[in-house]
Amino acid sequence: MKKHNANRALTRNISGMLLFANASDIEEGIEWYARAGRLGRRLADTYGCTMEQSVGVLAALSPNNKWKRNCQDAESCIKAWSLGRDVMDIVCCTYPVMKDKAKRILSLSAPSRDDVAAILHGRKISAFALSILGEHSAVCVDGHAFAIWLGERVPTTKTPTLGKKLYSRISADYCTVAKRAWAICGHDLTAAQVQAVTWVTYRRISGIK
Repeated sequence: MKKHNANRALTRNISGMLLFANASDIEEGIEWYARAGRLGRRLADTYGCTMEQSVGVLAALSPNNKWKRNCQDAESCIKAWSLGRDVMDIVCCTYPVMKDKAKRILSLSAPSRDDVAAILHGRKISAFALSILGEHSAVCVDGHAFAIWLGERVPTTKTPTLGKKLYSRISADYCTVAKRAWAICGHDLTAAQVQAVTWVTYRRISGIK
């Protein structure tokens, strides 16, 4: 892996990936968090929790979980909560500690986004939740987002720990590219959408299923 300098803006790599985005990549990326937001709204309306809670549960159950199963697990847990059952009894494809976070989020009364983020207690999953909730400057810096920023294909199993300073630097670079998105791809994009569009593009180019 090439050495990287956390103090050096690597926006050119993000911009380059955005430049490679085709119409389908852009459409899918723009729609990704919006679609997740609609799911969060449906779960909240169906089972009587708040949007912050449903999205918080989605984010809590996301580590080591495929998105389709993530959605299924979130609905199962929220449905169980609505019926007075213990969320910890629900089988989920993630770590038990994350399921406990989902339970704690559902136990809150009218929580704010900050309340949910405090329980999630992780830069990546907190940003994931905020992106779904429509925070335009939130950037979920996962292993793929890191690889795109670095300009090198890095297996997610080899993604280094992203400390606060490096995470903030990468997030800021995605925000910078968002301000230039129209000039790059002909679309006005939020930082969250740049992350989603470049992820979709990177996945297609790299052959990731």
